[in-house]
Amino acid sequence: MAQVSSAPFGIRIVPNNQPAGVPAWVPPPGYFADVPMKNMPQDVTPALYRSIGDAMDNPFTVWGGSAILRDYSSLGAQVYYSGGHEATTSLPNVQFSLICDFSTLTWSVANVPTSANIATTFVNGYAPDDTPYTPHTYLGLQELPRAWGGGVRGSLMSFFWAGSPYENRINVLDVAQLNYGYSRFVTRQPQNADPTRIRFTASDASRGTYPITVMDDVRQGWWVATNGSAHYTLFVSRTGDITQYPALGGNLANGALVLCNRLNLLIALDGGYSSGPYAGTAYRRMYIRNLETGAMTTISTAGTVPSLTHGYDGGGTNFHRLDSLGLQWVDELGCIVGLDQTVAPPVIVKLTPPASDPASAAWTWERVPLQHWPNDSGGQAQLQAAQNNIWSKFRWVPSLHAFVYGTAKNRRPQVVKL
Repeated sequence: MAQVSSAPFGIRIVPNNQPAGVPAWVPPPGYFADVPMKNMPQDVTPALYRSIGDAMDNPFTVWGGSAILRDYSSLGAQVYYSGGHEATTSLPNVQFSLICDFSTLTWSVANVPTSANIATTFVNGYAPDDTPYTPHTYLGLQELPRAWGGGVRGSLMSFFWAGSPYENRINVLDVAQLNYGYSRFVTRQPQNADPTRIRFTASDASRGTYPITVMDDVRQGWWVATNGSAHYTLFVSRTGDITQYPALGGNLANGALVLCNRLNLLIALDGGYSSGPYAGTAYRRMYIRNLETGAMTTISTAGTVPSLTHGYDGGGTNFHRLDSLGLQWVDELGCIVGLDQTVAPPVIVKLTPPASDPASAAWTWERVPLQHWPNDSGGQAQLQAAQNNIWSKFRWVPSLHAFVYGTAKNRRPQVVKL
C-alpha cells in the first residue's frame, strides 16, 4: 500500500516583478546591475578617428546626452551623441552617433563621414560635405520615431544650438546609415520675423545656448526651452510647425524641462544658489503649465534639493544645478526621477507630487535607496559617475521598465530598477 506523508508543507507564491518581455538581466525593483554588453564603445572606434586618443570619450564626457530610439530593435537602443571643443583647430570635429542596442547587447557607430572635417572648415555649422558640427548636446537630444518621419530604425534629433555660435537648427540623424544619414528638420515659426529660424526671444539677441527639451507622444512633437533669457517656450510639432507660448520661468538658472503625461502638466524646474552673492530661493521653484487649460502656476518644493560643492562663485555646498540630473517623469512610477552626482557615489533622487492638486501644492525631493543586485556577478558594486555631469545620458527605457545610463568608453552601462 502506498504511504502518504503527513509532514506539513506550504506553497509560497513569488510575484513576478518583471513585465512580459523584459530580459532576465534587468534586476528586480530596488536594485541596479551592469547591462551585459558583449563589447565596449572603444571596440567600435571608427577608423577615421583612431589617431585621436579621446574620440570615443566624446559621447560620454563632452557635455552631452542620449535618447532612446524605440524603433531601433525589439528592445530599442540608447543613442549617444556629443562633441565640440577640439584640442586644436587643426583636429577634426568628431562626428558620429554611438548606439547601445538592448536586443543584441552590442555597441556600434553610425553617421560617420567618409573623411575628416577639420574644425575650421565649418560654415554656419556645416562642413563642406554638409554634415553638421557635433556640438555639446546637453538636454537637446530626442527621438524622431519612424511613424513621425524618422528612419526605418528611428532617428536622433539634435536641437543644435548648444555650445556653439551657429544659427538655431534641428539636425536629424538616421541611425540606420553607417555613413552620413544627416538631414535638417524643416521648421516654421510664423510668429517671428524669419519663420525658418528658431527663436526664444522677440529679437534674435539670445540664441538659447543651453537647450532643455522633452518629447510629447500625445501631441506628437517636442517641448523646447532654454536656460537663460527667454520670452517663449516652444512646441515643435512632428511636421515642423512651431508654436510659441509664454516662457515657463523665462530666465532659468540651470533648469530642466519635464512633461508629466498622466497629470497633463509641463514643468520647468529652476536651479540657483542657496547662499553667497547669488543667493535666492529660485532653486525650489517649479513653473507649471496645465496643458489642458493653459493655466500657469508657480509652486515650491520640499525636502533636500541636490547641490554641488562649489558653484561658479566658488562658495560652499550651495549651487543647485537641476539641469545636470537627467530629470524625467515616468508615468508608471508617478514621480520625476534623476541621478544625483553631487554626492559620491551617486544616488537616485525623485521628486514626488502631493496627494492634493500637483499644480498648486509642494512636491517633495527624496533619495531612493538602492542595492547592487547579487545576481550581477562581477558587476560594478556602486552606481557609476559621469565626467562633466549626466545630462540626458540617464534615460528611462520603456521596453525594460527601468533606467539605463553609460558614462565611459571602457565601462558597461548600468540598469536601474525602481
